[in-house]
Amino acid sequence: MKKIALMLFVVALLSAGATAQGGKTKRSIQQLGVEANFARPDGKDMVFYIKGWAYSFIPGERPQKLFGVDGYNIRRRVDTPEKDGFFLSTREIVFYTDPKTDEIIDEWTNPWTKEKCEVFHIQNDPVNGRFRVRDGKYISVSMDGRSERGELSPPAEIGDHLVWTSDVFPFYPLPGFDRNYTASEMFDFYVEKEELYKTTPPKNVMISWTRVGPWLPWMKMPKNDGVIIIHARSYRMESWELLPERIKKIVRDKYPSYMTAPATVDPAKPNETSWTFYNRVMAERKSKQ
Repeated sequence: MKKIALMLFVVALLSAGATAQGGKTKRSIQQLGVEANFARPDGKDMVFYIKGWAYSFIPGERPQKLFGVDGYNIRRRVDTPEKDGFFLSTREIVFYTDPKTDEIIDEWTNPWTKEKCEVFHIQNDPVNGRFRVRDGKYISVSMDGRSERGELSPPAEIGDHLVWTSDVFPFYPLPGFDRNYTASEMFDFYVEKEELYKTTPPKNVMISWTRVGPWLPWMKMPKNDGVIIIHARSYRMESWELLPERIKKIVRDKYPSYMTAPATVDPAKPNETSWTFYNRVMAERKSKQ
């Protein structure tokens, strides 16, 4: 499922600098966009907390609230060996929750098949990206650095906020499945304009996220019509310690590696997704039988 991910977190960046009343600002709009939406310039960890709901959408049927989503992406900036920019080094863990109690669940009853399904929480490690810095511009590039994806659209100005929009439509073969992954990931990143005039890392960064995609592999609905829609809110935290207590407890007890962002990046290692994680776990179980 998510790459809440980072390759899907590529937001619009503007190359031109901005000016304030009476002079230049401390940073350009592009620099603000990178520091607010991607990673702190000092290399310290940054967390995006995520919470929302997942719904079914089947043509001709009333949509259902299936479960909640509650978790985070943790990231940091890692310089490239070429010193031409940086990697965005991240991992993310998101838990599925009961739609009525909001408790984290490990089993889910499929409302169409009535089958009890083991829940595979999102454990994507890594979810990385790469940026090249050239002439004051931040350019999204492939992980090996060979292909430049360019700069995207500038932010909109809405009231006291700058809003970067990223609408991404992933399309690629699903490993272990007989079809392509087709989805949409739509993000709006909200940053206060006042952050342009500051030198400290931006605060109060908020995100609206909507995802439309295929049923999750553990739902056991590979042939069923319809899609899953996730609508969530996210906001930036300066520290892992600021996350909700229940999230911190389960991560400390069961998933301690997710307490920090990866310190190094292997450009040759592909990003993890819900489908690659599910297939890997199932293959490991099969090999032990």
